[in-house]
Amino acid sequence: MEQWLSNVLVNGALHNLLLKQGVIAEIVPAANSEETPSWDAQGMLMVPTFKDYHVHLDKAFPYDEWISRNRVASLYDQFQMEKDLLAPLKNGQKDRARGILRQMLAFGTTRLRVHVDIDPEIGLSHLAMVRELQEEFLGALTIEIVAFPQQGLIRSQSINLINQALQEGATIVGGVDPAGVDRDIEACLRAIFEMSVAHDAEVDIHLHDPGHLGLFTLERIMDYTQRTGKMGKVAVSHAYCLGEVSESESLAIAKQLAVLDIAIITSVPIDSAMPRVAQLRAEGVRVYLGSDHTGLDAWTPFGFTDQLMRARRMADMYRWNDDERLRSVYPHLGSTAGTFQIGNPADFILLAAVNAEHAAAAAPPREVVSVRGVPVAGRQLQNAWKI
Repeated sequence: MEQWLSNVLVNGALHNLLLKQGVIAEIVPAANSEETPSWDAQGMLMVPTFKDYHVHLDKAFPYDEWISRNRVASLYDQFQMEKDLLAPLKNGQKDRARGILRQMLAFGTTRLRVHVDIDPEIGLSHLAMVRELQEEFLGALTIEIVAFPQQGLIRSQSINLINQALQEGATIVGGVDPAGVDRDIEACLRAIFEMSVAHDAEVDIHLHDPGHLGLFTLERIMDYTQRTGKMGKVAVSHAYCLGEVSESESLAIAKQLAVLDIAIITSVPIDSAMPRVAQLRAEGVRVYLGSDHTGLDAWTPFGFTDQLMRARRMADMYRWNDDERLRSVYPHLGSTAGTFQIGNPADFILLAAVNAEHAAAAAPPREVVSVRGVPVAGRQLQNAWKI
């Protein structure tokens, strides 16, 4: 099946594109084309779709209901409050998660890494829910699943459950604060990396622990990464400590992270320190963005799922107001600044912007989101081409 699009702003000029069997089969200057394309993009900019590298689908509150949260004295109190507030909402959990996925798709996110809570009380029920959604959205969304022991891997005695999750669809071993939550860095990391090796799985560890405690934990993560040969297969989410220690200390860690190809994932928080993104990427460290909170939940009422808006916030925070640095936000979304070649998958977003820099600065609405040449979301979905 094939489809011509006309007047698409791509590769710096207006072009006509032929979409065929899920890929871009032809790119020709619009002015020189003798074809008669059947769908007019009217000069909209074409950019690649995005990846959300850190999202929790099982924590959302209803978007149209206010659920009060109280201040808590400790992280453990926060864990319990989350469980208490989510307990009466369990029946609608899958519907809320489905709504989040549709919203993400409408913003141009077509790939995502989902952290699924697992503990003795929950068991694998959340994993089963996300696996069902994984199948439901097959063809539109590519979903990676992290087996995530929110209550602490050691603290909640969840090693057997995580192993089971890795046998039933999860492909990434999760963890949280080996020091601050599990209170045993070595036991926690040893278990995580043993499971990673046994199941040929990647690793993604939440690290909120501050300052030098967090830095020491990062050093131990790097040691285990090297020891198990997991270079390029490990990510650390949040890593606030890299923004809390001195620049010279974070630089030394950045150099080691680059050698071991350990990725850093941030949600671009405005209420806490965050890793020094420019420093990390100058050293060659992969840095990615994730929504973390998708809306209203027990942790914050300020979550959102628009990755382009998140990239805009990062650029604004760092005052990246020149063309080069505005374009540089796209790799953090698992994307590019918008160069397409013949043979590329026809996964793209059409939006009203004059170039990729403008799109990063304005984060305009997504008009059409295409996956393998098929329109799947966007404001103009009903009027888009049909395949």
